Amino acid sequence: MSPSTYTGQPRKAQEDSTVNPTQEVEMASADDPSASGNLDKIRDILFGAQAREHDRRFAQLEQHLLREATDLRNDLKRRFDSLEIYIKKEVDALTSRLTQEQDLRGASVTKLAQDLTQLATALHDKARELESQFAQSQHHVLQQLTERTAELASDVRARHAETTSALNQAVHDLRSEKTDRSMLAAILMEAGKRLANDEANAGRS
Repeated sequence: MSPSTYTGQPRKAQEDSTVNPTQEVEMASADDPSASGNLDKIRDILFGAQAREHDRRFAQLEQHLLREATDLRNDLKRRFDSLEIYIKKEVDALTSRLTQEQDLRGASVTKLAQDLTQLATALHDKARELESQFAQSQHHVLQQLTERTAELASDVRARHAETTSALNQAVHDLRSEKTDRSMLAAILMEAGKRLANDEANAGRS
């Protein structure tokens, strides 16, 4: 065996040169339980800085996510509060407009009802007044018609009496004076004209 080929390591280590120190430590600790106490120290030496860096980055990422979530939550809260205030203002304004419109319409309906009541009262009073005037006019017309009828009847009776008297007088004159037929015809024609005139006057009245 030449010195150049001797490494002072077991043959298995020489054959597998890709085994890292950690694996060597783990294999050694598997064979030697007393070496397990140093395993954590070796891991901390080899991977502690990297693990702490990962922990630091995870902590930063967690803090960043928490800040983002907090900002997002606050922004959403502000937006919802603004939306709630806007909706509340709109609802209050709409409610106020509806209340005002309802009050105006109520007042209009009340005024219209009052106007209709006053109009109905005025129409009723006017109807009673017209009825009273019509009754008075009817009574007056009937009274005038009765008086006029009585006057006409009296006039007709008077004219009839005059005509009868004239006829009687004519008959008497004819009998007494023995008037000829022509005079009798003239007298009768005159009496007929008077009767016709009396009837015509009575018809026009």
